[in-house]
Amino acid sequence: MEAAPCPKCKAPMDEGRMSWTGNNSAGYVSNKQTGMLRVVTKISQARACPNCGFVEMYLDPNELKLRLSGK
Repeated sequence: MEAAPCPKCKAPMDEGRMSWTGNNSAGYVSNKQTGMLRVVTKISQARACPNCGFVEMYLDPNELKLRLSGK
């Protein structure tokens, strides 16, 4: 997929994938995370359009930055 800026704030987007945690909640794993243990950042809010199917999901950006820094 071609990298595109955030449609809301124009910052560079991170690419990754959805992941399901053991307690039936959704999370996000960045493609930049390496190694055997990749830490899931919990998705804390989501919205969906019942008309067209567009979905928005939100996570704590500070938590994601911490995961990307490898700390």
